[in-house]
Amino acid sequence: MITHIIVGNEAAKPLQEAQGLDESLQGEIVVLKDTLGIGPIYTAEGQTFSAIRTDFWKSINAAWPENQVVEDEQNVTAICDALQEDDQVWFWMAPCVSDVMAYYWLLNYFKKHPGVLHCIFINSLPFFNAKGGLFYPKNFSEVLPKEMVKCQKLVKDVSPADYEMDGDEWPRLAGENAMVRSHEGGKKIMSRNDSYLDNYITNQFQFANEFVKANKVISQAISKMTEGVSDVFMIHRLNCLIAEEKLETQGDGKKGLKDLDVRVKKD
Repeated sequence: MITHIIVGNEAAKPLQEAQGLDESLQGEIVVLKDTLGIGPIYTAEGQTFSAIRTDFWKSINAAWPENQVVEDEQNVTAICDALQEDDQVWFWMAPCVSDVMAYYWLLNYFKKHPGVLHCIFINSLPFFNAKGGLFYPKNFSEVLPKEMVKCQKLVKDVSPADYEMDGDEWPRLAGENAMVRSHEGGKKIMSRNDSYLDNYITNQFQFANEFVKANKVISQAISKMTEGVSDVFMIHRLNCLIAEEKLETQGDGKKGLKDLDVRVKKD
């Protein structure tokens, strides 16, 4: 039996449709909901990974439901506990920070189950879009279902050499425990400081000093990014810039971003 692991609900949608096109893709789809490109990842003694990730999201998202937890750790553990002979796990990895970080994280769980984990990595590979043109997707949400079917040809088992070569990356990144990480091509990930993405916000005022709706600033900042970043985190960074008095405001932010105007603080 094949179990598919993929990052994000939007990326899972074309895979679900692809299963309807080719029965050889049949199998449970487990969606990782967390985005490991941001937030703490170091687990101290006595902590669980789920707990530190849940606490992080709660700390930056006032709307986070009190009893909701990040369940990726429990879901992956359940997969490992239920493994039977000849079972395979296919991890779908696009060239983006969330997917590559998830790959390094998954190695910790599947190294105890050699031969089970397989990977489909679409780094630097062209795909056809809906108009028949070629493009290089950064996320599986951009890939057509019929193109997802073709990805089966790319499936590769994670070998002992892969575990040896890539297995040190998670401990390295966890030890650095940065708030932000970036994808630098291939499987290269770099730790960054908290303000690494702030330029995407402040650049929205590059040609104007007047106040701009905060929701517009966030949406435009995210649209300029080559990789998907949680809007919750970008709103958090906007609030940090306001707290640091790098941005000034007018309006009532308690009612929501659409009621808040921001601009770069004038000297």
